[in-house]
Amino acid sequence: MKPVPRRVKLRPSADAWSDTEPLLLEEAAALLFPNGPYTASTLRTCYRQGLLEVTVCARKLTTSKRAIREMMEAARRPARERP
Repeated sequence: MKPVPRRVKLRPSADAWSDTEPLLLEEAAALLFPNGPYTASTLRTCYRQGLLEVTVCARKLTTSKRAIREMMEAARRPARERP
């Protein structure tokens, strides 16, 4: 298990973060998906696939709770109807 990022240790509740506050991908994964299924690597892949909005500054990728929520909503598929 990876160590929890320092900023997430200081504010472990997702409610303590605003929807637009920048989060490193590692922080976002630890904060929003503490027991999986998504990791920083998963979020990085979503960014490369054009699914996750990020900001790149000094070669660091940051995102927000809002961007992750929008990614999850866009990926939602309706349940299949059974015959």
